[in-house]
Amino acid sequence: RLAKTFIGMIKGEVTDEKQLEELDEAVALRGVAHMPARVKCAVLGWHTLEGALGKNEGH
Repeated sequence: RLAKTFIGMIKGEVTDEKQLEELDEAVALRGVAHMPARVKCAVLGWHTLEGALGKNEGH
């Protein structure tokens, strides 16, 4: 769930403050949503985590 929230925040899809509070310090990367060239870098680790946990089987 945290990975989905983080990726949504970076893509500008998640803006609900209550959801973002769950990200704790990771919310500091919120501004990356305004830098399209950095979005892929910001979510790489989270996609890797999802893959390692087997939650990214469709990709």
